[in-house]
Amino acid sequence: MTLIESCLSLAIMTSVVIIAVPALLQSRDDYDLNSAARDVATKMQSARIRAISGSHDCRLNVTSSAAYDIECFDAVWNVVEPVVMPKGVTIAENTRPTFHRLGSVVPTATITLSDGAGHQKKVIVNNVGRVRIQ
Repeated sequence: MTLIESCLSLAIMTSVVIIAVPALLQSRDDYDLNSAARDVATKMQSARIRAISGSHDCRLNVTSSAAYDIECFDAVWNVVEPVVMPKGVTIAENTRPTFHRLGSVVPTATITLSDGAGHQKKVIVNNVGRVRIQ
């Protein structure tokens, strides 16, 4: 391989990397946001199961834009599981969804997760306790 061929192949590889890196970084950010939304939905299902099996109310409580708690009520709200959001993902809620011993939830809620690029995922729980990601 000559020096010219080596330089040409290096230039082609550099061009490909320069084009591919932003797309790869965006894919990683999308993956982090989707993963965080699935984690919140799983934790909400876990709170619902705890409420049904323990015959007491459980809820998801957003404590900051980067953390939330799963809490259950035994005379006072006790934190069962504190959760920290992945780096770059924030969380907000419109209300605190509280699961009751029959699996229903009052009030219905939308938990919104956002990343630094402005992309959002919503975790929605309806009054019968069904959790879905939108």
